[in-house]
Amino acid sequence: MRLKIKEMMLHAWRNYALVVWGTNEFRPISRRVHAGSDFGTYKLGASIVESLDTLHVMGLVKEVKRSRDWIEKSFSLDRVDEALSVFELTSRLLAPMLTLYSLTGDLLYKDKAIHIADKIVPAFDTATGIPRRLVVPKQGSTLTRYLDDVSRVSEFGALHLEFFYLSEITGSSVYKDRVEGIRQRLATVNKPNGLYPNAFCTKYGKWENHNCSMNRFYDCLLKSYMQSGKADLQSSDLFKDALLAVVQNLVVISPKDITYVSDMSNSILTHRMKQSDCFAGALFVLGAAATLMKHWEKYAQIGVGIVDTCHDRFWESSTRLGPEVFAFTEEAQKNIEPLQRNFYMLRPEVVESYLVLWRLTHDPKYRIWGREIVMAIEQYCRTPNGFTGIMDVNNRSAEPDDVQRTFFLGATLKYLFLLFSDDDVIPLEEWVFNSAGHFLPIKGANSKYRQYNLTN
Repeated sequence: MRLKIKEMMLHAWRNYALVVWGTNEFRPISRRVHAGSDFGTYKLGASIVESLDTLHVMGLVKEVKRSRDWIEKSFSLDRVDEALSVFELTSRLLAPMLTLYSLTGDLLYKDKAIHIADKIVPAFDTATGIPRRLVVPKQGSTLTRYLDDVSRVSEFGALHLEFFYLSEITGSSVYKDRVEGIRQRLATVNKPNGLYPNAFCTKYGKWENHNCSMNRFYDCLLKSYMQSGKADLQSSDLFKDALLAVVQNLVVISPKDITYVSDMSNSILTHRMKQSDCFAGALFVLGAAATLMKHWEKYAQIGVGIVDTCHDRFWESSTRLGPEVFAFTEEAQKNIEPLQRNFYMLRPEVVESYLVLWRLTHDPKYRIWGREIVMAIEQYCRTPNGFTGIMDVNNRSAEPDDVQRTFFLGATLKYLFLLFSDDDVIPLEEWVFNSAGHFLPIKGANSKYRQYNLTN
């Protein structure tokens, strides 16, 4: 399976490199640049940067070297005069640079990480210290004045791992201070039913509404505690309180014993769950294992149930791939936007949970389920020039969306490869994965990391 997944990675990466090298995302069917990527229109090489640690773990030395050479000569944010997501810049461009630095000690990656972070830091210059959702990297850009004051907690709440580690390796507290400011603000703000609502006004310091969802802030609280070598007790306490609130308000166990985490709108559960929220299964189980919180067995049981549900939503479709949104009642199904009802876009969160639960339980079903996804992606998403999402998971002749997203290379294939690797390949005791699947070292851990030396 490792050899197969490595071949898939090479198929995706080499076709991108052959046709649109240096751009952000690739359309493998029309063989052109995907202009609608999360990283705008400038050539930031997002697919190159996001692929770095996957290529490294797979032992693809030539591809890593070519990527490094491009980054050294061409990667820069200095001229980017458009608004980009602070969260995407941090989790998907800054993080891989930090990962490669932690793996190799190569100062190029450290310097590029500092460059990216310094472009992000101005987003924190708000009345509350909560960063704006968007930032314009080019210094002196006139676009800055038009940026919105509403940010998403799932995004700004998930910046801690990268900025903490950057302060650790640079000796400069400026990065850590910024994200600790977020933590202090959220620790004191009013939380309805103990939950962190989705949207926050960076200007007035208030929640925009009380709509709530499972989000990566909860994940970041746990990972921050783990990253600190379990010294960051504030993160641990906030995590335990937040997860209890999620269980009390958002987790549903249906009469048919189906477990899921529902969105909440206007204090009413929607009985819908996003595929991207499938990371919650790993979060519950890893949280139970890492913190041994009160009633940890119950939390672990909820996590296992969520992963079972995510798997079942994949297995129930005719392609064995899951839609963007899962519905658990007839009314909930009616209210899903048509595009999300059956759309599959190569997301990593389901296999993220398979990996974590495999490592913690060694139950063979998680590898069986991972193989199912590999085979389904091969059958329905592979094209002669790369991989694409599909518009209808219930149609075996579904129209492709013609986008090979960077996170497929940067996270989905990496999680799958690690699922079939030995436990000492990126061991969970020594590394934490950020929201986009890039990993950073746990402070004080004695890394015994090794990579597979597969034939390149």
